[in-house]
Amino acid sequence: MEKLRNVNRLGKCGRRLCMTFLFLCITTSGLMQASVFAQATVTAKFRNVTLNEVLWEIQKQTDFTFIYSTSDAKKVKVENLNVKNELISEVLNKCLQNSGLTYTVHDGVIAIRKAEPARTQTAAAVQEKSYTITGKVTEDNGEPIIGANVIVKGTTNGMMTDLNGNFHLEVTDKKVTLVVSYIGYTSQEVTVIPGKTVNVILKVDNNLLEEVIVTGYGTFKKSAYAGSASIVKTDAVKDVPNVSFQQMLEGAAPGVSVSSGSGIPGSSTSIRIRGMGSFNASNSPLYVVDGVPVLSGDIGASGSDSGLDVMSTLNTSDIESITVIKDAAAGSLYGSRAANGVVIITTKQGKSGKPVFSLKSDWGFSNFAMPFREIMGGQERRNMIHEGLRNYALSYTGKVDEDAMEEGLHPNMTENEAWAYADANIDQYAPIPWCGFTDWDDYLFRNGSHQNYEFSASGGQEKIKYYTSIGYMKQEGVTINSGLERVSARLNVDYQMAKWMNIGAKIQFSRVNQDTYSEGTTYTSPIYGTRNGATPSDPVWNEDGTWNQALIKLDDRNPMLSNSFNFKKEYVTRSFNTVYATFDIWKGIKFTSTYSYDFVMNKSRAWKDPRTSDGDDDNGRFSKDYNDITNMTWSNILTYQTNFKKKHNLDLLAGYEINSKESDGLGATISNFARWDKPEINNGVVYQSMGGSNKATRIVSYITRANYDYDNKYYLGASWRTDGSSRLSRENRWGNFWSVSGAWRISSENFMKPVQDWLSDLKLRVSYGVNGTLPSSYYGYLGLSSLTSNYNNNPGIKQSQLENKDFTWETNYNFNSGIDLGFFDNRLNVTFEYYIRTTKDLLYDRPLSLSTGFSTYLSNIGKLRNKGYELEIRSTNIETKNFRWSSSLNLGHNSNKILRLDGDLEQVTSGTTIRKVGLPYSTYYMIEFAGIDPADGEPMFYKNTTDENGKLNKETTKDPRGAEKVILQCADPTITGGFGNSLSYKWFDLNFNLNFSFGAWNYDGAAGKLEHGGDGTLNIPTYYRKRWQKEGDQTNIERFVIGRSTSMTDYATSRRLYSGDYVRLKNLTFGFTLPKTWTRKVGIDNVRLYASGNNLLTWAAYDYIDPESGSSPSWDTPPMRTYTFGLEVKF
Repeated sequence: MEKLRNVNRLGKCGRRLCMTFLFLCITTSGLMQASVFAQATVTAKFRNVTLNEVLWEIQKQTDFTFIYSTSDAKKVKVENLNVKNELISEVLNKCLQNSGLTYTVHDGVIAIRKAEPARTQTAAAVQEKSYTITGKVTEDNGEPIIGANVIVKGTTNGMMTDLNGNFHLEVTDKKVTLVVSYIGYTSQEVTVIPGKTVNVILKVDNNLLEEVIVTGYGTFKKSAYAGSASIVKTDAVKDVPNVSFQQMLEGAAPGVSVSSGSGIPGSSTSIRIRGMGSFNASNSPLYVVDGVPVLSGDIGASGSDSGLDVMSTLNTSDIESITVIKDAAAGSLYGSRAANGVVIITTKQGKSGKPVFSLKSDWGFSNFAMPFREIMGGQERRNMIHEGLRNYALSYTGKVDEDAMEEGLHPNMTENEAWAYADANIDQYAPIPWCGFTDWDDYLFRNGSHQNYEFSASGGQEKIKYYTSIGYMKQEGVTINSGLERVSARLNVDYQMAKWMNIGAKIQFSRVNQDTYSEGTTYTSPIYGTRNGATPSDPVWNEDGTWNQALIKLDDRNPMLSNSFNFKKEYVTRSFNTVYATFDIWKGIKFTSTYSYDFVMNKSRAWKDPRTSDGDDDNGRFSKDYNDITNMTWSNILTYQTNFKKKHNLDLLAGYEINSKESDGLGATISNFARWDKPEINNGVVYQSMGGSNKATRIVSYITRANYDYDNKYYLGASWRTDGSSRLSRENRWGNFWSVSGAWRISSENFMKPVQDWLSDLKLRVSYGVNGTLPSSYYGYLGLSSLTSNYNNNPGIKQSQLENKDFTWETNYNFNSGIDLGFFDNRLNVTFEYYIRTTKDLLYDRPLSLSTGFSTYLSNIGKLRNKGYELEIRSTNIETKNFRWSSSLNLGHNSNKILRLDGDLEQVTSGTTIRKVGLPYSTYYMIEFAGIDPADGEPMFYKNTTDENGKLNKETTKDPRGAEKVILQCADPTITGGFGNSLSYKWFDLNFNLNFSFGAWNYDGAAGKLEHGGDGTLNIPTYYRKRWQKEGDQTNIERFVIGRSTSMTDYATSRRLYSGDYVRLKNLTFGFTLPKTWTRKVGIDNVRLYASGNNLLTWAAYDYIDPESGSSPSWDTPPMRTYTFGLEVKF
């Protein structure tokens, strides 16, 4: 018992010590902030400006953040301010003198608010009887606010709330008015009577903080930005388990489309901004992380179908903001890499104040978002094949020879004879196995799972700020051989070494392991195998327990056997480090030097086991590949900011930048292993292949920019960048890229004052500029020879590439216009934009005579135009004491048109598409399906021959060889967008987003393996339930006949085209935050529980294939539906 008492005493003492330490930390933090404020100085010169401009300049020169009402600050005019190294307190006192405003300082934030008139107390009042007022200050969700200012109106009598939001004041009046305020919240005035506890609820003031746009070469207030940029709100999807940040952009910004080639965790993801801009070069945007252009795309060494996206190495919880640059106003500063837009990612940075620690964990599971290429079950398939055999017998017109008679076939068979034939042959195609019909999905697929654990800490003092995090994530895919595991760590530090010098570092380390498998048309692939050749009549194992290696169609190619023993693994280690230093050289002149080194080491291991059909011929086959990538960027930027005379503001920039990228790869494949359990290069006997490569590229750039604004109403901007690239010959190595932009903020004009009550913002803006795209090939301009040609085991040399000194940049001419509207104190914001994007000198394969040894020659000969519009609406619908509801809607329309191919060619056909001048790039070109003949159930096709007048002949034929290909629909959607909502009620929050797309047409690239109409050895898609069965049936699915003479699999027809229209509940999150009155009793600031889902509901015009599987879905793993349950703790 004594021990228990001692333990209890120690526990109580420990809690007291913790609370004491916490109090001391808060007190010390406040004292430190007071010290910083007392020492901070400002140098500035202003004449006839508003208080807005002065505060903006002070914020740039110090570490303080200002919170203020824009309308209040606009009314204060600063006639003449000329200070040099003057204390910030003196500067503020001068500016606010006789303005009716005052300020408070708290945790590095200066809040400007209206001053209360002071009242002088008489000596008699001092001797009056005193009363005690007690109360509590909370947020609208009931959480206590620590450090709120509570003051008796008209006096200096006041205090700050404690850790639980409580306060108590001694007053002399029986009825007083309290003024309660806190940074970032709307102040409240309440009348109270001593003796009664008062509860004060403060609401967030959403008008205090203005959005800023980060461009990589500077940060701008949104109200002062003349270009096109979307700030992506990531709060709504922060609880969704996204492996890479690209998934956070889905439906979040107008004109931005996101597509993933596979649902395997970590697979490559592509982003397109405002359509496509190139035929042969990249269509992906430039990615910039913390001001540094970074690697993007697939970094996998194994060449897997899914790929491994380099962005999967970045922990999405470390992201502070995402900005998408869509026009040339800021994009041209990135020159030759910005033709397809720029995605700018800013990671989190610490703030002055006490340390904030965060723990976050979540767990969940996943499966296909919707049924994917469903096939018939065992008995249904057996019945279908039985019918097909009967139909074959009834339609038999062959010879009556010995073989036919043995099978019981002859022309003009009766119904009974046909069914007898079917009974006799059904077990050849659809026998009932010893274990009953097999559902291969039960063996090759599973419920995927994911788990995530993260810890972060952030904080700072006067001279140093920091943010650090570490995370572990593991995802298991829905197939038995897929998954991803990631360990990530980050450290961001900013240190003010001297008053004139600031240094910092951003360090990222990550290790990613990916399990993947072969997709595409590999018979042992889980997707292709289960949908094509592994039928319900094929058992996984024989009755004696051995593997079944005698499947009806696949023979020894058992998908379960292969996926149990084979593997393909990727291992990535990334170290991405950036250091920088900023020097205040002179008044308004700053020099910043940034050096970044990104190193990615990837290796892969792939094993084909000798016990499987993939490796039995070689007695085991093992491949090992290494690939190292380095990306170095050194940037030196000089900026000058000044204001002069009356309301003139100038911002100048000049810089020099070097980017160097190198990759080095080596791989080998070896076979014939003595043991299957030791797959390694040195354990094989026969070397099948060995190869490697080393390549490098470099860009040198010179950058200039000038921005000017007058009175925060008229804005002009211009930029110029010259790039020199090693990918082009000396004659074409240098390219010039520029932009001009302007904006007029009409709402700031005096004549707009009568409507300011309901029209709070109105701005017109326009920009035009040129940027470019580099060829994908590092050495495309050189005439090259291959040194590794093998001729009878002797080395040889052969020409592998023609010289092309005329190779040059693709140039993108971008026009953008926009209007920004704000209504009712910006509770409703509307943005509309119209753009035209013309790309010239497009790289296109020009046909060559085969006598040259080459069939094509890549040349800058094409021209393409994209144009469209975008609409974005954001609103705060309801905001009351306990309830808040906000919404956002974005819409985007883009259309493209080929303007020129090579000047001579007007069209080029490629598979199921046609590239024709005057048409969209992704236009379908194939045989037009005319439906099923109701008389006999056979497919029909339009002949589409052209008469002398150019009209198409719409007669039908049942022989597809007699039908001509014609131009059909376009793959591009007419409109895309997203609709998001955020709701909160007291301690509860709910967020959901709907994505939609209309007008797109997709082509089922896998139909060539599925719409066989009568191959009894294969699986049968469920759409054959709608087949023709009797005369008069109206359907587009042909009669099912085993061994039919004309199969739809042999011809690409328009039946494979289907509408890509869909609406999807992309994500939904429901959270519950425990009241702080509960959590602070145990020393915790915040505890939040949440549940989230991704791809929960889908409406699709065609529901046989997931609508987000791409415009030409094949055999890739489809998107997933995920459910997540999580916990987040802050202290």
